[in-house]
Amino acid sequence: MSAFLRRHEQRLPEVEAFRVSDSQGQVILGKGLTKKGGTSWADRDYFIYHRDHTDQTLQVSKPVFGRVAQKYIVGFGQRYNYPDGRFGGVISAPIPLSHFTHLLAQFTIGPNGTIVLRDADAGLITRSPEVPDKPAGQLGNNVVSPELQKIIRSGVHSSTYFTPASADGFERMVSFSRLSKAPMLFIVGAASEDYLAPWKEEVFKTSIMAFGYFLLSLLSGGFIFRLLNDLEQRKQALAEREVRLKTIIQNEPECIKVVDAEGRLIEMNPAGLAIIQADTLDQVAMQPVLDLIAPEHRPQFAEMHRRVIAGASQKMEFEVVGLQGRRRWLETHAVPMQDNDQILHLAITRDITQRKQSEAELLQYRHQLEQMVAERTSALLETEARASHIVQSSSDGLYGVDDRGIITFINPAACELLGYSAEQAIGRNSHTLFHHIRSDGTHYPAEECPSHSAMQLGKKIRVDNEVYLHADGHAVPVMYAVHPIMLNGISTGAVISFVDMSEQRAAAQIREQALIAAENLARVRSEFLANMSHEIRTPLNGVLGFAEIGLRNHHNSDKAHDAFSKIVLSGKRLLGVINDILDFSKIEAGKLSIEEIELDLQDVIGHSIELVRDRADAKGLNLRVVLSPELPRHCLGDPLRIGQVLLNILTNAVKFTEKGDVTLSVSCVDQSLVFRIVDTGIGMTETQLGDLFTPFQQADASATRRFGGTGLGLAISKHILELMHGDIRVESRLGAGTLVEFRVPHIPSGEHGAEPGRTDHATSMPLVARPLQGLSFLVAEDEAINQEIIRDNLIEDGARVVIVSNGREAVERIISDGSDTYDIVLMDLQMPEMDGYEATRRIRALAPDLPIIAQTAHAFSEEREKCLAAGMVGHVAKPIDVDALVELVRRHTTGQTCD
Repeated sequence: MSAFLRRHEQRLPEVEAFRVSDSQGQVILGKGLTKKGGTSWADRDYFIYHRDHTDQTLQVSKPVFGRVAQKYIVGFGQRYNYPDGRFGGVISAPIPLSHFTHLLAQFTIGPNGTIVLRDADAGLITRSPEVPDKPAGQLGNNVVSPELQKIIRSGVHSSTYFTPASADGFERMVSFSRLSKAPMLFIVGAASEDYLAPWKEEVFKTSIMAFGYFLLSLLSGGFIFRLLNDLEQRKQALAEREVRLKTIIQNEPECIKVVDAEGRLIEMNPAGLAIIQADTLDQVAMQPVLDLIAPEHRPQFAEMHRRVIAGASQKMEFEVVGLQGRRRWLETHAVPMQDNDQILHLAITRDITQRKQSEAELLQYRHQLEQMVAERTSALLETEARASHIVQSSSDGLYGVDDRGIITFINPAACELLGYSAEQAIGRNSHTLFHHIRSDGTHYPAEECPSHSAMQLGKKIRVDNEVYLHADGHAVPVMYAVHPIMLNGISTGAVISFVDMSEQRAAAQIREQALIAAENLARVRSEFLANMSHEIRTPLNGVLGFAEIGLRNHHNSDKAHDAFSKIVLSGKRLLGVINDILDFSKIEAGKLSIEEIELDLQDVIGHSIELVRDRADAKGLNLRVVLSPELPRHCLGDPLRIGQVLLNILTNAVKFTEKGDVTLSVSCVDQSLVFRIVDTGIGMTETQLGDLFTPFQQADASATRRFGGTGLGLAISKHILELMHGDIRVESRLGAGTLVEFRVPHIPSGEHGAEPGRTDHATSMPLVARPLQGLSFLVAEDEAINQEIIRDNLIEDGARVVIVSNGREAVERIISDGSDTYDIVLMDLQMPEMDGYEATRRIRALAPDLPIIAQTAHAFSEEREKCLAAGMVGHVAKPIDVDALVELVRRHTTGQTCD
């Protein structure tokens, strides 16, 4: 670049020098620069202008004392940019002030005339003749005649005027002009006593000089612009080549490295860093490369490096030891590289570890192959001798055919399977003899037979769904394989092996039948569970309903209160059994879902403890709870399912402990909630522990008779914990008690964007004594007991109730009474004459806005989806939770008037 600038300086000798600054104003190229201290243009007006303006305007400075040239200059400056458009710096072509003085001195306009060059602010640049001893001749002096001041302010491009008293005291006729390509004023003044005779000649000379200076300015500006444009293009091309080269090196799959003369690593691409187990170049930069070479190869590598630095190209194979100790075989091609005044070692290295391993394996295989050849050669005669024996003694049928399908040999097994002797078969066409019938008994043409086409095409095939015909006429199911015999690329025949598939196909049919039976059993079991739920929940609704009615109206009778309480307790216990069965069914179907809401751990634990406390107290057990100090109060999880697992294990602990303690300890360890239940009960054997989580399984039959239960609780608990990404373990000794520990992940509140804890709509609404006051219900229910229960509960809460016994009657009441008569419909699903689904569809057609809620003994989620699909707005399962029903009703009748 410096040479480039020097060539242009020679072409334009009037330019003092070409110089270039960076974006900070620091001069980086040009004549007169020294290494001791830098020169800055950061405070120059032309640099500030170019830095703050993106245009490519040529800027001409006022005369300044050049910091590099050490003389007064007029600077011509041009901005240059980086390829991305950012400001790169300024290129300056300063012209010495003496050049302008010399240029003006070439013209003579009389003894008392003057030629003046001023800047845009009328500051003096130079004049001829010079008057250094007068103020008017001082550099930068801006004292001009009043006439010139007026013309400059007017903004005109050129003018001629007469001044009786110029700055140096002469009376002159003055011509004024603004240079179009530079911010300069050109002024020519002829003294009155000089211009009368030669006036025209002087004006002409003045015009010529003005044009010449204009032309000089234009040429200088054009040259600087070309120079800047050329420099910009070179820099952009250089930057693009540098980016391409870096991209190639960074993505090169082989190692590229640069080592200095002292053997220190300077550069290495990502492929090389991966070989030596380095994440970044900083880990190994400027470290001796010999440290990475396996010790046994270091002398040879050092010699190779010495030769490369001496100017020779080298090739070498060696091992390296990575930063983590892994050894790899490498092959390097190294060449010397000139970098300014030093020689570097540039190498392209590839990983040949796999090749070395392959070479070692190939050598080993070669030795083994040679040994095998010797062994095979010695055994060849023996093998050939045994071949016939193998064919003859094989339990699979074997026969050979020529290219026409004629049997050339057949072994005894084939003869036995097909009922032919060798003499009867050899020489006959195999397809015509025993393969001309399909498995369905229809004719089988030879051209459609896979064995025929395989032999013709020379392809191996295997067929397992065809039959061969026995000599006595019955079909034999076979699986056969065709192995064509090829000679010079032409099929000369084939060897066919086959086996009798009668037993396998019979077994396949049995498996198919068993699968159908299993699928049918699963369907029947699912239907059984659904029907069992309905059949149990329907009478259970009566038990619980009447129990709650009696409990609510016992009036101070302790005995009645106690009886009804036991009825409720027994009913809920029966409901728990049903729920266990349904949960297990959901688990098997993969439909048991886990929630993630905010929960109060102490509430979950306290609720479970309270549910088992009465039974523990009744047995005289010491029920203890130990909560770790670091246990959080709140977290995210499924409070229902965590409580279900905890209650099941606590219930078992109390159930199987006759005396002593049941202790619950809860802590938070390693981001897990740990629940540990220890009892002093009867314990278990190793065999019983192995069957502990098997569905419907208890310790033994006597335990079932003595303690009761379905045997589903622990199986359900284990599945629930697995769904919550938790686990459970059990330790027990017979007669020494049991320890059960289960863990679930601890998820702090507010993380993972989980939904907040649900709001209980029933409790969030205002508590009123008669929450259904003013609402009118149409209830479709075929069971008389259930009719009485629902009527009493609804009337107790303030509702008006109309009862019908089936879906047809419900539709008729809507037609006869009008849809506006009722605020909501409670619809049973299984009813005579017309079920709840059909009744709902008809009522929706009559009264689209009338909300219908299903009330059914079916509790499966599929049933709920069917209800919603039929047009119902909600679903409550029997036994009906009155509070839940009230909350659901109020949710769908919000805004309606309550009396």
